[in-house]
Amino acid sequence: MNRVIIFFSIIIVNVSLHAQNKLSYFLNYKTSSNKAVVEVNFDSFATKDVKLVIPRSAPGTYILTNYMAFVDNVIGYTTTGKQLSGMIGDGSFFTFGESNDLLNKVSYTVDIQKMEIDLLDASSSSKAREDFLGLFGYSVFGFIEGLESEAINLTIKTDSSWPIFSTLCPDTKRKYGMDNYGVENYAVLVDAQYLLGKGVQVIRVEEAQIPLFVAAYSESETTIDLESIGNTALLSLQKLADYFGYVPMPHYTLVYEFLTPISERHDYGFNMEHLNSMTAHRDISKEFYPNRDLGTIIHHMGHSWVPLRSWGEGYRPFAWQVAPLIETIWLNEGFIWYVSFQEILTNEERLNWWKTTVDNAPDFIKAKSLKELSLLGSTQYASDFRIGKNLFSRGALMAYDLDEYIQKQTNGKKSFKDAILGLLSWSNENQRAFKYNEIESIMSQATGVDLSPVWNKWQNAPE
Repeated sequence: MNRVIIFFSIIIVNVSLHAQNKLSYFLNYKTSSNKAVVEVNFDSFATKDVKLVIPRSAPGTYILTNYMAFVDNVIGYTTTGKQLSGMIGDGSFFTFGESNDLLNKVSYTVDIQKMEIDLLDASSSSKAREDFLGLFGYSVFGFIEGLESEAINLTIKTDSSWPIFSTLCPDTKRKYGMDNYGVENYAVLVDAQYLLGKGVQVIRVEEAQIPLFVAAYSESETTIDLESIGNTALLSLQKLADYFGYVPMPHYTLVYEFLTPISERHDYGFNMEHLNSMTAHRDISKEFYPNRDLGTIIHHMGHSWVPLRSWGEGYRPFAWQVAPLIETIWLNEGFIWYVSFQEILTNEERLNWWKTTVDNAPDFIKAKSLKELSLLGSTQYASDFRIGKNLFSRGALMAYDLDEYIQKQTNGKKSFKDAILGLLSWSNENQRAFKYNEIESIMSQATGVDLSPVWNKWQNAPE
């Protein structure tokens, strides 16, 4: 195995430094309520200048979600003890009036049960059960506009008998009733997942290159095979480390939810990647099978390299109030599909499936260029999954063509691996999103091959 290098670490501030941070979040969950109460404390601002923003999208979701619909009881608190009702603004935010009174705290309630009922895609919603609360950070935490880059003290409080787990700082030794976290900024806060309750099981996978964890919940009394999930995760991590030559994550958690469907219309088929974790949502009737699930884990874990650490414009810095228009979804998804199923798993059937998907696409998809289709997928990637499938299929087939071309031009000395490592190295060095017209030149420089013929071919609508 190649030498493992760990970089891009997200800093989790030691709890002892909490007093130094002026921005603090407090989440309180009473097990009988199915509602979470959130408080945000900050340096005082004139009331007229305060906006509490509620996210409508998050990196990699490619969808617009009205999380504001589940927020209620919004109150602002002045330094003199006055309480001001939050008023819905002309976007996804609340305001608190036009006075110059100094405001230094806001609070609000999030209805988790209503969220899960109304959002049919399980990968978009937090969940509440009698013995479990599973939270996506971006579905419950808003922010005070202008403070997105500030360090945060987070306190989570719940029933004293409930253990608390977060992908921010995973550990099998969970605290009960209350836990505290220091977080680098808002983006890190909402990228994380938070699992509370007696029903949550956690293990650490031994022999991994980095701390590797499985955290799972099941509504069924059937025992979850955490070791099987962990072994598959370990194999996935090893294969990805072998391919890329390094591991960028300081730690990694696989979150699995086995749930009884709320209705026939609710979809439990999509999973979600995060910087240092992934979430899999399962209909409780569908068990975990290592051979079937290996590719899924490799794919979502692979996103920790691309696009989470090498990304195009629109992906980061993120515009939380809208679903940003992203031109490179085909790269985000397709390149990792290619790495996962063609390079690592050498699955020729998947290659034929990508080709068939592109060949059989409806006319409204076939007529669009790669960039146009990505812009369409920015908000409709999964809502009409023909769009999503064609995006990652075109991206994967471009990677396939690039691989063959690079190997032919270099007599096998270089390959697509050098191209994608070039993107990662460029992002690490420049610490910004690459522009669309920079992608080909970055890959060409990394491989020593002029890749413009292949690049130009794939920019147009399929013939």
